[in-house]
Amino acid sequence: MGFRDGVEVRERSIRLFFVHDGKRCRETLTVAGKPLLPSSANVKHAHRVAAEIRDKIRLGTFVLSDYFPDSPRAVNAQPPTEERTFGKWCELWLETKGRLAKRTLSQYTNALAIWKSLLGADSTMAKLTHATVAAKVGSYPWKSSKLLNNYLIPLRGVFALAGRELKTENPMEGIENSKHQAAAPDPLSTAEMERILADLRERYDPRVHAYFEFAFLTGMRPEELIALRWGDVDWNHGTVRVERARTAGEVKELKTYNARDVDLVARAIAVLQAMKPWTFMGGVDAVIFQNPVTNRPWHDERSQRDHYWTPSLRRLGIRRRRAYQTRHTYAANALAAGVNPAYIARQMGHKNAKMLFSVYAKWIDGADRGREKAKLEAALRNEKAAKEKAA
Repeated sequence: MGFRDGVEVRERSIRLFFVHDGKRCRETLTVAGKPLLPSSANVKHAHRVAAEIRDKIRLGTFVLSDYFPDSPRAVNAQPPTEERTFGKWCELWLETKGRLAKRTLSQYTNALAIWKSLLGADSTMAKLTHATVAAKVGSYPWKSSKLLNNYLIPLRGVFALAGRELKTENPMEGIENSKHQAAAPDPLSTAEMERILADLRERYDPRVHAYFEFAFLTGMRPEELIALRWGDVDWNHGTVRVERARTAGEVKELKTYNARDVDLVARAIAVLQAMKPWTFMGGVDAVIFQNPVTNRPWHDERSQRDHYWTPSLRRLGIRRRRAYQTRHTYAANALAAGVNPAYIARQMGHKNAKMLFSVYAKWIDGADRGREKAKLEAALRNEKAAKEKAA
């Protein structure tokens, strides 16, 4: 006989004590309608059940009839309160991501709105089995594999959060990303770059030309470029410190969370000198490049692209590319000049040269100007000559 951790061992039965919905409950464990006898094994079982009940009460998922179907309380009880729905779990997961950039948070919110529509915002998590979720993922007409993969990110997060708290299996287990072909770099030639810059210089405000020339000469991402401040420039060492980005008007940390110093060639320094009359007097916190229409920092890359970049390419008869190709053009030009790939990777903000080798292999192979091929040719000639001599 005894009482411990909410378990009372009696002479012919075992009772559990707990508080549910503000009421003290005392229920007898039964099997097939008969009290569970207090053997050693049954007592251990009772302690496990008591711990399980406490967890479910804490989570708000406890149903009395699941454990005590013969209890008068269970027979006369009102229908159990509905557990937290899928929609509520989505909201809770978004709350845990409050430190993300607004744009990313907005993208996750939009993605979860689609999932709530497909899976049912009012669905209980128990109903969302692997088969149910997999069927919805596979049958929906996604516009692209990349879109689906992006939308799976928050969905996995929701089920992972719910699974940790509810101690349930994750229905996303086995649902893999869809394979898609990443767009290859499409840099412009040096001649095309110079034609575009000449066209921009002739037709638009000098600030437009300066923005694109600096992009071509540094390989910086557009969101990094529009967040660059005068206080980031080190005139003595000829570098700029890249430590923030600007997306949809919001300043945030870098994509890689690693600040870097970018070396400036003389031509890039000349661009900064040309921007001084426009923004330098604003002080060290003033953004260097600005929209000539608003006289304010560029909000994002769309205005530059739509009003200046795309029209220029169209006028010049140059095949259309994203303005982001200024970054790829920098990498291709540097590789063609024989610059060390590890140095280029540091300049561009890659963690290491591995990505550079995988993305720009074509230009790395071309940068040797045939030297590696010549080595192979020479080795084959020597081997052939040796065989002929031996014969």
